[in-house]
Amino acid sequence: MGRKAAQWLSYLLHPVVYPILGALFILKSLPYYIQSQLLIVTLALVFTGTYLFPVAISFLFYRMQLISSLEMKEARDRRWPYLVGAVSYYFTASFLGDIGLPEELRLFLLASACVIMLHLILLQFHKPSAHLAGIGGFTGLLLSTSLKYGLGLLPLLACCFVLAGFLGSARLKLNAHDPNELAVGYLSGLLIVFGVILLG
Repeated sequence: MGRKAAQWLSYLLHPVVYPILGALFILKSLPYYIQSQLLIVTLALVFTGTYLFPVAISFLFYRMQLISSLEMKEARDRRWPYLVGAVSYYFTASFLGDIGLPEELRLFLLASACVIMLHLILLQFHKPSAHLAGIGGFTGLLLSTSLKYGLGLLPLLACCFVLAGFLGSARLKLNAHDPNELAVGYLSGLLIVFGVILLG
């Protein structure tokens, strides 16, 4: 894999895409009836709470020189954005739960907040991969709901596993992480989301 291909894959499979993908999967694939207007409003709320607000705050931190780069290649640059992200995910999950949306959506975002907090704690030792945590968490969502509702998601799960392998290779190619950081990122996302949704 060339460096340019690795960069494009990292952009396409960035962690910020999974809350929207997860919400869309939950609202369209699980046995709930969601009106189209409510679907659009819900996706807009998820996008605001898990992307727009955290990104805006990260930009503010950058302007205040609390972080040295918006790419957050250094572990120290991730601390404040991770904390803001976890809090934002938590409040988004709580709000969506309060207005009566599917419980799996609330649990998915709460589990994602837990993954972010775990990574925040681990930053003092090393830098777990957020990219692999994202695709691992989405895979955990598919696995748990497949078991919970008897969904036939094997082709989609196989695709996620293959993409995770390519994404891990891309992150190694870019020297963004070592293999241990990739493994910790992937397993933390997969196991936490899987456990929270299956047992929640």
